[in-house]
Amino acid sequence: MTSAILVDIRDEVTCPICLELLTEPLSIDCGHSFCQACIMGNSDKSVRSQQGKSSCPVCRTTYQPGTLRPNRHLAVIVKRLKEVMLGPGKQLEVIVCALHGEKLQLFCKEDGNLICWLCERSQEHRGHHTFLMEEVAQEYQEMFQESLKKLRKEQQETERLKALIREKRESWKNQVEPERRRIQTEFKQLRSILDREEQRELKKLEVEEKKGLSIIDKAEGDLTHQSQSLKELISDLEHRCQGSTLELLQDVSDVTKRSEFWTLRKPQPLPTKLKSLFRAPDLKKMLRVFRELTGVQSYWVDVTLNPQTANLNLVLSKNRRQVRFVGAEPSGPSCPEEHYDCGVLGSQHFSSGKYYWEVDVSKKTAWILGVCRAPVEPVSSFSPSKPRASPRYRPQSGYWVIGLRHKREYRAHEDPSPSLLLSLSVPPRRVGVFLDYEAGTVSFYNVTNHGLPIYTFSKYYFPAALCPYFNPCSCVVPMTLRRPSA
Repeated sequence: MTSAILVDIRDEVTCPICLELLTEPLSIDCGHSFCQACIMGNSDKSVRSQQGKSSCPVCRTTYQPGTLRPNRHLAVIVKRLKEVMLGPGKQLEVIVCALHGEKLQLFCKEDGNLICWLCERSQEHRGHHTFLMEEVAQEYQEMFQESLKKLRKEQQETERLKALIREKRESWKNQVEPERRRIQTEFKQLRSILDREEQRELKKLEVEEKKGLSIIDKAEGDLTHQSQSLKELISDLEHRCQGSTLELLQDVSDVTKRSEFWTLRKPQPLPTKLKSLFRAPDLKKMLRVFRELTGVQSYWVDVTLNPQTANLNLVLSKNRRQVRFVGAEPSGPSCPEEHYDCGVLGSQHFSSGKYYWEVDVSKKTAWILGVCRAPVEPVSSFSPSKPRASPRYRPQSGYWVIGLRHKREYRAHEDPSPSLLLSLSVPPRRVGVFLDYEAGTVSFYNVTNHGLPIYTFSKYYFPAALCPYFNPCSCVVPMTLRRPSA
């Protein structure tokens, strides 16, 4: 339906009194219709002025107020007109010129506005290109439809980008939080390292202090005893010299001997300077070692023990992460691994990649651990009831291991010598083992001493798969596999 037709229909259903669309229309016998409120108000005024008669506001025909009747047909037309022009539930917009009160039927291209025929003839729009609304409506309809397509695509892209931003925000938070916890954890560990270093240095100083004070106290006590003896001797001689001849010569030989042979025993050299002055630890080295340990710990693997590779001298825990020696100790001072093969293998076989595990050896007096070549023959072919001959712990024999003997002797079993003595300032209670198969290295770390390297077997070619190797020797204290931070 065109705008001109809608305007014509609107004129037909407009109240002549209020000039708005009819509301609850009432009709007079003359055929004119008005809003109920408008005609009732007009009737009240007419009745008061014309002795009970009323006249039509349009044609002045008289009528009786009681003859007014509802015009339901017009009411339906008004309702439909509103729905067609504006949609249900909206108020009808005024479509007349605000300046001249005429219908808005023309469109001015230059101003982009609807105008009436009087506007077109005014000085303001003289020379402008004007068209009937119907002529340009389709053009703008198509133009706006194209704009809508473009803008909806932009809206979709906007929503996509908003969703992407929300996703990135969550992803960023998910990255930041673990990193924040990691930073806090690492600095906590660093502070713990410094605290342990401080306590260790203070302990060393305390031991040295006690040792020095013990020497000083002994020297002081000896001098006090000599001083007392000297005072007694001097007092005796003074008494003899001042007394009678009898008192002078009584037991004179003993006094003479004591006087002649008296010699002051000087104390031992007293401590004057601390043997080892404190030097702040090399933080750069500590950080480098700490980062190296943290780096290899990222390759941690949950190693378990293979019970089929353990003989009757060994007992494994239910979770297969602990081994303990329960056999009879060999006679003589020799290290037990020279007489018994008390080793047990890990369940895992490694033929590529990088792997790390930690072993708790606290309070043990002897142990051996590392990696060995996986057995070629089936494990079941070994007799667990008899101790096997001790392997020669050398890389040439397929063993890359280190160990402890006689409580304080740490050795790396390296070629060509049977073993290499290691110097460790802090006895390890926990040892980390790192295997880099492709690089041909097996490294050991003193986790107790902040991860300082103990020894590294390097540049080896591993001809076969390797297994973790554990030997508790004859020490009944168990060896236990632990998580890195446990």
